[in-house]
Amino acid sequence: MTEPRANPHLFGHERAEATFVRALEGGRLAHAWLLRGAAGVGKATLAYRFARRLLAGSEHAQAASDPTHPVFRMVTNRAHPDLKVLERIPNPKTGRLYREIVVEQVRSADEALHETAARAGYKVLVVDSADELGPAGANALLKLLEEPPRHTILLLVCQRPGVLPRTILSRCMQLPLAPLGIASLEAALAQLAPELPAERRSVLAEIAEGSPGRAIELQESGWLERYAALLPKLVDARSAMLSRLELASELAKGSEGRGARAASDLLATVLRRTASLKVGKAPEHELFAGEAALLVRLAEGLALDQWVVVWDKLAPLAGQVERLNLDPAQALLQVLQAICGAAPEPELSLA
Repeated sequence: MTEPRANPHLFGHERAEATFVRALEGGRLAHAWLLRGAAGVGKATLAYRFARRLLAGSEHAQAASDPTHPVFRMVTNRAHPDLKVLERIPNPKTGRLYREIVVEQVRSADEALHETAARAGYKVLVVDSADELGPAGANALLKLLEEPPRHTILLLVCQRPGVLPRTILSRCMQLPLAPLGIASLEAALAQLAPELPAERRSVLAEIAEGSPGRAIELQESGWLERYAALLPKLVDARSAMLSRLELASELAKGSEGRGARAASDLLATVLRRTASLKVGKAPEHELFAGEAALLVRLAEGLALDQWVVVWDKLAPLAGQVERLNLDPAQALLQVLQAICGAAPEPELSLA
């Protein structure tokens, strides 16, 4: 998938872009903007689109979306002297990404932004993502927000604005980015993954929750194939406790180093689609041939209020496994037991 800094396309956020452009062209541009929304909806892509407009000066309209424009190329190649980016970086000792954007990064960016601009446009700071700032980093960013250098614009990308200090939120113009509608999401997939058949794009659009990034991730990870393999096993798992243990182990193993997150994501889709059936709202598309019949069989096992109880068990599961270092297979087994109900008593033979 194209990195946000190199993506020339915009899908479904034309109104947000128009708000920014009106402020820019009307001379009423706020010094800090918070682009907030769910993961993968295009927040960072839009932030870099704004950055290119600002950095290009009078040529901003073309630079925003033309990959041949010099400013576009410099941003793509991380080579523009007036663009600073705050994002998690690798720890030189371990090679793994730091868990947060560290305060030294913020201070370094602050110093660079106080220098004279190298070119004619604005200086721009992109924070991707602001909710990954540590406490010290957030305090350093707040100082920058309170006293921004002249002709400097801050673009904060944020998935969870609730974790940011109110003092930061209050100093930003907020642009909420809604999940894309089905039509916009299918159009995005046609551009981002033109090799996919139209039917596949429709299926991905239905389950991606309005996020092009999530749709591409689902496709590249083989998520649909794993879901198609899981559902019949869930139906069969009612018959014997042993199969549930095996299925829990299989789900945990298939999480690919992500603890229980990948498995929880699969099970959450099962719960959502089964609950929809329980309230008489069948999903628009089958995710694979025969899915509807399997969901009907699974839905017969529990009443709607029982499915709500299962959801309450599943929702915090991944976080609990990571925070408490639990065995993913044992944690998933509890959810599978709740989905499948009590194992049936063995039949007594009178022979």
